[in-house]
Amino acid sequence: MLFDRLIDFLDYYLPMLGVPGSDTVIYRNHEEIFRHQSGFDSLRDRISIKSDLIYNLYSCTKVSTAVAALQLIERGEMLLTDAVQTYLPEYKNIKVKKILDDGTVAVVPAKNTMLIKHLFSMTSGLDYDLQRPAIERIKRETAGRCPTLDVIRALPDDPLLFEPGERYCYGLSHDVLGGIVELLSGMPLGEYMRKNIFEPLGMTDTGFRLSENSCNRVATQYMYDPIDRSPIEIPSVENRYRLGTEYESAGAGLYSTVDDYILLVDALANGGVGKNGARILSEATVKLMSKTLLNKEQNEYYQTKDKPGYSYGYGVRIVTDPELSGSLIPEGTFGWDGARGSFTFSDPKNKIAVFHAEHMGGVNNILIPRLMNVIYSCIED
Repeated sequence: MLFDRLIDFLDYYLPMLGVPGSDTVIYRNHEEIFRHQSGFDSLRDRISIKSDLIYNLYSCTKVSTAVAALQLIERGEMLLTDAVQTYLPEYKNIKVKKILDDGTVAVVPAKNTMLIKHLFSMTSGLDYDLQRPAIERIKRETAGRCPTLDVIRALPDDPLLFEPGERYCYGLSHDVLGGIVELLSGMPLGEYMRKNIFEPLGMTDTGFRLSENSCNRVATQYMYDPIDRSPIEIPSVENRYRLGTEYESAGAGLYSTVDDYILLVDALANGGVGKNGARILSEATVKLMSKTLLNKEQNEYYQTKDKPGYSYGYGVRIVTDPELSGSLIPEGTFGWDGARGSFTFSDPKNKIAVFHAEHMGGVNNILIPRLMNVIYSCIED
């Protein structure tokens, strides 16, 4: 395997996109076959990327949440077809927005019941409005603490965008899914993940909170300026999805390192078994993650956000037609990306796992398909 063109891409193309620095790792059959740090952690001080930096994962968190919820399905504690109101009664009398013939918007009782599968597949009708009245109310009532279940139970106070199951919309569905994991397990989501995912796989630097010893290892964080096409430094721990001091965002709240998160991505590329031999999911469940949960109509809404040749399933993007997508990534490969540019891909067919970490984002749709094509062009049998 020759990775010269991949190193060139990371060293030269990423800076052209304004990405200050990155750390990329590839595993195959549980073994690291590539690792490269490129660019700077701090542009201001010209400090290079270090291998032990901690990153805000943002929506890469959803991969862990999907695994946690799928574990509960494996244990028979819930079904995809279960109504969300079975676990959260507040979701029994949900309301939806409806556009009337005269163009005005009315709020009416929902006809459809929200199901667990709607949370997995982002077809629940929940959007990503973090300033919605229900959230603002919980912030006031809890003096900014925002306990996770308080927020999740309040979300139905605001109407959904559409009937559950009607179409795809990226939103707070996985935050609700994480709340259900907390309810069924009887422990905070972070503790559940630690005991059932992170510790079994040997992940020691992943969680919803930073220890005192790890605060100084958080990578410098940037925001992409689309006008100047350049990075703007922002506070390293800033994350608007962490709604309060007690909120564990199942959709976007985890911290992790490259050495840690690749262990999860690798386990998913190897039938649910980690590098150390620990099993976190059955092979049958991992096969489900390679399949879409969207019907034809739902997938049309998804592809307006993404592109042809991909679909969405159990919390991950799935390659469904490499030829249609113009991609070198094999069919059935799945993963997800975060707001500051980090992303995962697990390829169960070839047992290849990729984790790319960065702290800027804003160019994900440009970067990810190109980087993955370069990676697969370098991997030879």
